[in-house]
Amino acid sequence: MLFNSIIYFIFLACSLIIYYVLTVKYRNYFLILASAFFYMYVKIEYIFIIIFIILSNYLIGIKIERAQTKNKRKQFLYLSLFINLGILIFFKYWNFLIENLLGLFRLFHTNNSIPLIEIALPLGLSYYIFQTIGYIYDIYRGSQKSEKNIFRFSLFTLFFPKLLVGPIERAGRLLPQLAKNIYFDKENIIEGGRRIAWGLFKKLVVADRISIYQTVVINNLHEQSGITILFASLIYTFQVYADFSGYTDIAIGTARLFGFNLMENFKRPFTAKNLSDFWRRWHISLSSWVNDYIYNPISYTRRDWGNWGIYYALLISFVVIGIWHGATWNFVLFGLLQALALIYEVATRKGRRKISKKIPSLIYNNLSVLLTYLYMSFSLIIFRTDTFSQAFDILDGIFSRPGKLFFDKPSSLLFMLIGCGIMLIYDIQQEYKIFRISLFTNKSWLVQQLSYAFLLIYILLAGVFDGGQFIYFAF
Repeated sequence: MLFNSIIYFIFLACSLIIYYVLTVKYRNYFLILASAFFYMYVKIEYIFIIIFIILSNYLIGIKIERAQTKNKRKQFLYLSLFINLGILIFFKYWNFLIENLLGLFRLFHTNNSIPLIEIALPLGLSYYIFQTIGYIYDIYRGSQKSEKNIFRFSLFTLFFPKLLVGPIERAGRLLPQLAKNIYFDKENIIEGGRRIAWGLFKKLVVADRISIYQTVVINNLHEQSGITILFASLIYTFQVYADFSGYTDIAIGTARLFGFNLMENFKRPFTAKNLSDFWRRWHISLSSWVNDYIYNPISYTRRDWGNWGIYYALLISFVVIGIWHGATWNFVLFGLLQALALIYEVATRKGRRKISKKIPSLIYNNLSVLLTYLYMSFSLIIFRTDTFSQAFDILDGIFSRPGKLFFDKPSSLLFMLIGCGIMLIYDIQQEYKIFRISLFTNKSWLVQQLSYAFLLIYILLAGVFDGGQFIYFAF
């Protein structure tokens, strides 16, 4: 059930009406049923996987809290990791591991046969697995109490707005909200609706319109000029951002309709001045999760290594981020590229600080923003392809093929660029407050409403209503 489909909004409207008609006592129970239906709409049998994950982690969380010794607590932690990571590896990485293992056997002229498994990846698995691991680890280290109410814990895992593509919520943020009585609040409906509208704009007007251009260019790569391939690579960064942050906006807006606040997943990443800053603004729920549960523990245990401990922690953390996206070596390389750039930033921090003092701040900051964007656009060439040879074809095409910029229709290019411009100007205004007059956050109720009315009209005029699913559904 895609967030940009008619069926989803019918489901949402019906769920919202029933939710507020019911008495407060039964609303969470209804949300559990609605979320289960939402998940089963794609494939019914996968509900049994998430039920098993809910029950096992619910019980293990209580066991860890009640364990009398550290060794016992650690045993239950390992059991949880075995269950959660075992399921994730089986569904997402089994074939990747087996193919590489068989390749290693062939390298040593050894014949072995291990079966590959043709099975679809359950939607949202990477997201709710990481969420439950975070919950268990927080209990283990004493920063979170185990949830004794099985229904509340079920909703914490199942809540449909964030179930398929995040944000990866933390127990300390969401569980207390689920324990409160939620009453109808007109402000929640207004703000939720606005956030959904903004998310639809990003998805339908920006991401899906760029996707049309991308599909034509990539499917006919050897017929395109270098300038066309370069342009397609640069705007692909906008596509991924608009697609994923658009989903997040719809998810946050949907949750707000029901009275809940999900965490922000993006914070104007195109204004980042370096890659460290970028990853504090991009996919925040994943990058902060990796920071808390992988980077910090590793860097702490390797603190006697000095900067080498930081380099090691960055390398492991971003390989995890890379492989989290999918079972290909391209994603591993994507993670390595991020780690190497961040290691460079740590190693050259003092030197760059000295250089920044010798260059006017306006020039230095804008150049830093541009270089960060270009590096991410280059990294996403690796990210978007399945093999190294495909990525090399794109890079080779950029530098070896003369010709003009391709575009199908002037109107399509115009709609695409206007959409990107609106999204970028909105983020810049939010970051720097350049303009004294704001539209979507104006204090005047009339200006706000007219701004969103214009946004909806533009969605109807320029939106792509037969576009595909969200990019991050694949992860």
